[in-house]
Amino acid sequence: MNSANRTAPPPKPLYIEPDADTRLRLDHNALRIERPGRAPQTLPLRRISRVYLGHHVHIATPLIRACAERGIIIVLQDEHGQIDARIIGRTGAHTRLRQRLYDLTDRPDWRIRYSDWKRAMRRRIGNTLRHRLGAPRELRNRPEKLQQWIDRQLARTVGARTAETTRRHIRRAAVGWMQQRLFQEGVGAENEQWLTGSADLAQDLGGLLAYRMETLRYGWLQGRARVARERNERPRPPAPRLIVRKIENHRGRTARLGNDLINRLHRWLIELE
Repeated sequence: MNSANRTAPPPKPLYIEPDADTRLRLDHNALRIERPGRAPQTLPLRRISRVYLGHHVHIATPLIRACAERGIIIVLQDEHGQIDARIIGRTGAHTRLRQRLYDLTDRPDWRIRYSDWKRAMRRRIGNTLRHRLGAPRELRNRPEKLQQWIDRQLARTVGARTAETTRRHIRRAAVGWMQQRLFQEGVGAENEQWLTGSADLAQDLGGLLAYRMETLRYGWLQGRARVARERNERPRPPAPRLIVRKIENHRGRTARLGNDLINRLHRWLIELE
């Protein structure tokens, strides 16, 4: 390996959320962005980890295939920023996690067991959040009530719209990260049972990851509100690019928390054997 490869920056998510129609095409090994009245832009696919596309974006099929071959997850969003669909490719060889997920679905009670695990993880995460955020003791083991408490606190200080927008962006990023990580673990397009409906593993684990990252959202927004008060100003809603930058600045934290969730799922699957 040469020095250039050793120092190459890691791939990053790409957010394309224009206000006007935008077309994406494959240009050799690069993604080409075409906007009316603007010069085309290209970005090498090797520099992209995930792609988030707004509802004004049109993507060509060859580019979709190229992304799928490289393990680049494509997330399609509606006009409100909600996830409409995720496009993933096929994975490589079988992995231990994927095999254990297959083994789990052989059990007649697997949906009940899996739902129990998700509830237990959400309670565990909620109790960690309650302690770190100083929430009332009566919210222990009540993760849904705790989420409502967090939303109310933030709505009072920065406004309900800002609270909801930041929560949606963080969840979107968490689901995208988890989809890519599961792809690396062997859970790809051929694993339909774990990608749709009540067993949407990326949505489930991504939701847990976003919940775990509530300390980040809470601390950041409360800090912005505190600065605004000191300046005798009203808190301003952060621009979408600022929210994205905040999430990207904590990539290491996201990876650490996300990997911990996957490891806990894997250990639970081993215990069931």
